Amino acid sequence: MLCRIAAILSIAGAASACATQRQIVHEWTAQGYLSPAPTGEPEIIGVYDNEADCIAAGEAWMSRQVVGNPVYADCLPVDHD
Repeated sequence: MLCRIAAILSIAGAASACATQRQIVHEWTAQGYLSPAPTGEPEIIGVYDNEADCIAAGEAWMSRQVVGNPVYADCLPVDHD
C-alpha cells in the first residue's frame, strides 16, 4: 500500500515538474509609425519582456522623431504559437 502511494506521489511530482518547465513567455514588440495612426509598414523599435518597457521604448522613439507630422507608436504582444 505504501509503495502504491509513493508511486502515485512520484508520478504527480514528475507531472508538476514538467508543467513548471513550460513557462509562458510574454514578450512585447514596440512598433513605430511615421503617421498619426498605425498605417503602412511600421518600424520595429524592439522586443521587450514586459509591456511597461515596451511602452517606454515607444514613447522614447516618438520623442526622437522630427517629421513635421504626429507620429504613433504601439506595443503588441508577440504570438509564440
